Amino acid sequence: MGTSKEFNALYKYVASLPVFSDHEHHLEDSVFAEAFTLDAIMNNSYIGLCAGHPSDGTEQARRKILDDLQYNTYFTWLVKGIEQLHGIDTEISLETWNTVSEKISARHASDKDLHWRALLEAGYERQILDAYWNPGDDGGHPEIFVPAFRIDKFMYGYHADAIAPNDFPVWKNYRFEGGTLDDFAEMMRSTIRQRYEQGKVVTLKCADAYFRTINFLPDDKSAAADAFGTPPDKITEEQLLMFGNYIFNRAAELAGELGIPFQIHMGLGKISVSEPMNFEPMLRKFPNVRFVLFHAGYPWIHQVAGLAHEYDNALPSMTWVPSISTSAAVRALHEFIDAGRSVNSITWGSDCWTAEESVGVLLAWRFVVTKVLSERINDGLLAARDAETLARKLMYENNRSIYCPTEG
Repeated sequence: MGTSKEFNALYKYVASLPVFSDHEHHLEDSVFAEAFTLDAIMNNSYIGLCAGHPSDGTEQARRKILDDLQYNTYFTWLVKGIEQLHGIDTEISLETWNTVSEKISARHASDKDLHWRALLEAGYERQILDAYWNPGDDGGHPEIFVPAFRIDKFMYGYHADAIAPNDFPVWKNYRFEGGTLDDFAEMMRSTIRQRYEQGKVVTLKCADAYFRTINFLPDDKSAAADAFGTPPDKITEEQLLMFGNYIFNRAAELAGELGIPFQIHMGLGKISVSEPMNFEPMLRKFPNVRFVLFHAGYPWIHQVAGLAHEYDNALPSMTWVPSISTSAAVRALHEFIDAGRSVNSITWGSDCWTAEESVGVLLAWRFVVTKVLSERINDGLLAARDAETLARKLMYENNRSIYCPTEG
């Protein structure tokens, strides 16, 4: 894989380490119970979900994927994951697509646990699961998954008929029978606290950067109360924003009380308002809350590095970045090591829906870590004797200490 004996030796060590991923969306068992094809993998990967290339199984759709994306890093690492997981050394082309797909389907059909067991076999010791369709769920596989609790749904709970993104009826799903804004906020707190006390939640998560600004101020209870009870066909964008701000701030308070991290999606999303610097007021308002700044704020990598330089509670995250752009991930990791207040605060997760993609992105992360450490050694910025120590932090030690400090 590398270009030097030194790179290859370090990569071998990195590949031998256990891995802790702090962000996944791994799908439910029922998805894999059906015929799980190569097209299904593409549709449940960044190829279909973010690069805008779904496959309906037709030659036209497959040709467009190959023609547009076969050199893209989403595609590159997904293919490497498929190759490793399924022992396939055949190049994916229009001519081989069906053959590869049939082999994948046969393996999943013969082993109903392959989709999660393959993660353990690939080296993952733990994955934090963000099941946005059922916040706080571990997918029924505590052997590998531990839940994040995604608080976004509560930010849409202003009315009994309100539906959060992903067709989530907030009041119905949380069995909220009505009351005041205070009652609703307390329901959120008690729901999360109960899961936490059961040992089922290790972090909160907010991904509403796909729909709104990541500046969650002003925190105005009066404005939130005005929005509460407003029917969905009457609520204004400003009212929804004020209600969301109020709920987010209550969730941040709870994260501080429980002493757990709070993961924040920034960067790619609603890109006009998701610049990391928009979140800076929250870092100042909640100095006791460790905010994990996801995705390196890509494409605003430097802003996350700057925030990590200025604030103890800003934890720079490499989650998703190696598959968005491997070259950008290398630059970001260098910069976070250079500028951050602690190398112990850098996190990573593969951020995937399937084992095939998660294995591929793990290969990408190993490559990025090895390349960055090798370059720092060659540039005289890192002593060779310290490379293994830093590799352990980046592969698993940081996430263990941030998310599961009482274990191990």
